[in-house]
Amino acid sequence: MNEKTKDRMRFATLSCRHALMGSLLASAVLLAACEKNPAETAAAANEAVALAQPAAGSAAAKAESAEAADEQTGLKLNGYTEAYNKLIGTFGLPETYESYLKANIAKQTAKSSISFTNGWIEDALNMFKKARALPSTGPQALEQSADTLIAALDKLLVQLKALDLYYKSKAYKADNLARGKKEDASLRASFEASTAAMTAFNDVLRQEQKKRGAEALARLKASGDMLSYNSKVALGKGEELINLFQNERDMKNAAKYVEGDALVADLEKTLAEQRALYAAAKDKAKDKEAQPEYGHESMASSLVSLVGAYRGLKQSRQIKDYDEMIKEYNRAVENANDIN
Repeated sequence: MNEKTKDRMRFATLSCRHALMGSLLASAVLLAACEKNPAETAAAANEAVALAQPAAGSAAAKAESAEAADEQTGLKLNGYTEAYNKLIGTFGLPETYESYLKANIAKQTAKSSISFTNGWIEDALNMFKKARALPSTGPQALEQSADTLIAALDKLLVQLKALDLYYKSKAYKADNLARGKKEDASLRASFEASTAAMTAFNDVLRQEQKKRGAEALARLKASGDMLSYNSKVALGKGEELINLFQNERDMKNAAKYVEGDALVADLEKTLAEQRALYAAAKDKAKDKEAQPEYGHESMASSLVSLVGAYRGLKQSRQIKDYDEMIKEYNRAVENANDIN
């Protein structure tokens, strides 16, 4: 595994603050120790572990085995991050739950026009199961939290599929919405359990990602790749700005904006350095193939917009402006994940 591949970082997007959530979802930043598709490279990492076993007594073999194990863990974390992004993204768990709450089944009748959706929860669940099946000697706390989340989503999906058929076939018009109202509380409880499991999983994932991210940044700095280093530092500072606000009280708290202003000043300084490094790399490149990746520039542009959204929040103290911050951060994340 070469240093460029080893230090490629993956980041997780955030969900906006939906009314159903007790608190804001925090972001997750991940070092991918291997390539972009975890499923395609898991076998190679597993083989490397096996090859190192015969000479396990030698220092070189032990180092190779440790590196292969680290690669496996990186693959699994990468898989989990992609699954988490899917779960909180478009038609994911938060959006599907919010849609169900808005339907307000308890207040409806057989004459109502009821909209019901499964969202894309099953897609995210399948991604979690694939990541869980990957070999790894990674943190057991992460595996346990993944098992809890998978179990919660499995239960929720069974209910969603059954009720999706019920509502789409308009069977509720035949039974006067009796089944829908009977199962309303149970479905809400399953949504709550899945949301709690998702939040707990992300907390554990973030702890591991933070540790690995710091190690990756140290390697990038030591390698002299200061453009990639500054890009990742800038994204990390953007994450800090997002995480400054954990609830609506924080958005009304003037002291939070004192901290925020300091973070913004630091972020803008890092972005200025990143832009200078990007310009220098472009000037130095002798041909098109040697040009620095555009993802550095587009990521920085999104972070500038994040700063603008923060200043909007500072003025308005409204959740809509915080949601705009998250959208801009997510754009930065998507651009950063395109950087090889």
